[in-house]
Amino acid sequence: MLSQKFKHGTISSFALAIVALQTTYCFFDTPSALAKEAAAATWQAYLEQGDSALSEQNISEAEAAYRKALELVEKNSHKPVDEENCVRKLADTLMLRNKVAEAQNLYLRLLNTLANRYGNSSPKLGKVLISLGSIQEALGNHQLAMDYYQRALKINEKNYGYYSPEFADNLQSAGRTSFKLGQTEDGHKYFKQSIKILTNQPSLSASEQLKRTLKDYKDILKGEDRSNQTLIEDFNKDIYGDKKGPKSDAQSSPQHLPNQSSFETERAFKLKASAQEQISEAPQIVLKGLNHPENEATLAPVFKTMSETIYNQSHFERGEDYYQRKISIDIEALGATHPAVANDMCSLAVYYISRAQFAKAKPLLSKALPIYESTYGQDNILTINTRASLASTLFHLGETTQAATVYRQALSRGQKTLTPNSIETARILNDLAYLYFQQGKLEDSCTFYEWALASTEGAVGQKDPLLAACLKDYAQVLRGLGRAQEASAAEARADRIIDAKK
Repeated sequence: MLSQKFKHGTISSFALAIVALQTTYCFFDTPSALAKEAAAATWQAYLEQGDSALSEQNISEAEAAYRKALELVEKNSHKPVDEENCVRKLADTLMLRNKVAEAQNLYLRLLNTLANRYGNSSPKLGKVLISLGSIQEALGNHQLAMDYYQRALKINEKNYGYYSPEFADNLQSAGRTSFKLGQTEDGHKYFKQSIKILTNQPSLSASEQLKRTLKDYKDILKGEDRSNQTLIEDFNKDIYGDKKGPKSDAQSSPQHLPNQSSFETERAFKLKASAQEQISEAPQIVLKGLNHPENEATLAPVFKTMSETIYNQSHFERGEDYYQRKISIDIEALGATHPAVANDMCSLAVYYISRAQFAKAKPLLSKALPIYESTYGQDNILTINTRASLASTLFHLGETTQAATVYRQALSRGQKTLTPNSIETARILNDLAYLYFQQGKLEDSCTFYEWALASTEGAVGQKDPLLAACLKDYAQVLRGLGRAQEASAAEARADRIIDAKK
């Protein structure tokens, strides 16, 4: 049967005639050069057809095309690499169709061919050994799988180097199998080596590989003999310095915490509503009060992937234990100062803040902040918002002087990023204004509310409930200063905004 490419004139009509004659008459013992060319085009066309089918997820069609390609390349003159390519692609496709026994035979055939042709240390053997290892791993023959992986490790280290993605990928397979063999210490070592290598790789493909490795490692750790309670104890020790965790807010906080401002109440309502509407978090992390920290042009791909991995896997209402286990696992896998760990800690901090558990949130934000500073810099939006969240937490714990200092640091150190009309600026100005109001510094509070009003309106517009909330807070300050007429005007404007939303 002629391929579609032949029908559309990929080769000449004369060449097609030669193919037809060669098929019909058996007396062509020595094909001409033109016949060889036509035959070569035929197996190549089937190979391309298989590639196309595979890209479209037509696995059965890809298998049929690769089988035909291998059949034809074996019958005609070819380069050794041509047959190797056909065997490998057919074996890979058979694995996708769960035809394990036939795939294994093809891989073994390919392994012997490559070893005889290129030597036992050739880099061509590495992927074949890993494929054979994965088959044995799937069949439950973990020791045989590890033998294949160990052979591949030696080859990949020699040919690609200790810090290569190829070696890291191999380490992941060896680590997974070590856990299945009960060799947990080796398993941790292999995974940590793999993660360390990939973290230092600049390419986007390495960062995608890192994402897979992290997921693999976390899945294994969840099923390890270490109980959830052990992971939580590790978390408490890492964050609070005590396996029992922090004291409760009732023990460590003042009896009378400051009430929330109208602005803060409205913002919290919006964040909660956003959380309930989402199945998983958007890249902007709106529900955390944190905007996305980077773009592809300014951040190395590995950090971009790490942030996306954490954000996409997190859910606002996962629960305390979930976040604690997650932090413990990431500290073990990546180290305590990795930005992914800071992301985890901020997630849990916001979880605590949403439940007014500020004493628990404070150390998390305090540890996350310097990680963001060293990774992204002072002007990054993640750094700025984490600093603002820490300031808010300090305020609710009654540490108002320190809170004011941290708020002002957020404004001054983020000047390159913050604009007067950004929601981040509006948040900080509103919080600072309310803090001064609680301290009885009404003149300072009034000044900051005037700035906050302009910033909030610039960020959300003239008809947003956040602006109405800011106006109500401003009105309180005006009344405290004896400016009742201005206060009434601010309240009336706020009411018009709210009425328009009903």
